[in-house]
Amino acid sequence: MNTAEEVYHVFLTQMGEENFLYSYREACQNICQKLEQINIEQSQKLGRTFISQIAHRIKTPESCLNKMLKKSYTVERQMAREKLNDIAGVRVVCHFLDDIYHLAGILEEDEEIEVIKTKDYVKKPKASGYQSLHVIVLVPVSGAGKQKVEIQIRTQAMNFWAVVEHHFVYKKGAYGKNEFEKDLKECARAIYKIDQNMLLIRERMEMAQK
Repeated sequence: MNTAEEVYHVFLTQMGEENFLYSYREACQNICQKLEQINIEQSQKLGRTFISQIAHRIKTPESCLNKMLKKSYTVERQMAREKLNDIAGVRVVCHFLDDIYHLAGILEEDEEIEVIKTKDYVKKPKASGYQSLHVIVLVPVSGAGKQKVEIQIRTQAMNFWAVVEHHFVYKKGAYGKNEFEKDLKECARAIYKIDQNMLLIRERMEMAQK
């Protein structure tokens, strides 16, 4: 019987194989190209920048392993393919709150992809204060049917909070988590209020222009 260490080693090796990762990379590229086109069309239509940032990443084998263990899944590559929705991830940053939901609606209506799940951490933030709209989609890829991609859509203010929290808490483990948890939550609440106020200001300015 293989030891846990041997199982983990096999898993990490398999998750890093290029023939496994290729379809995830292609799916990310396809989604990014689609988002760039959406940005061009919507920016022209709205008369302002719709999307300010598009970035993508492939989850590292180590991060996949940690998530499999955290979720108590069997540590096997096929299980990871089935259970993990964020092996391929795309981050989209918009200026305003309503742009987040407008983009989600556009993706929902797109005939080339299939939205299979939406998790709204904007209206219902995580316990940590994290806010973002997660849209899980199936993306056509060459020779492999469809591949899952998690699209995280957030405002610039939400993204700033998420980057700081990810670096100082998520990546650093338990360091400072309890000490700064209250402060992070207060900042998250303040950020949401700022996003709401900025949206109201934009709407008033648009009305004034009309």
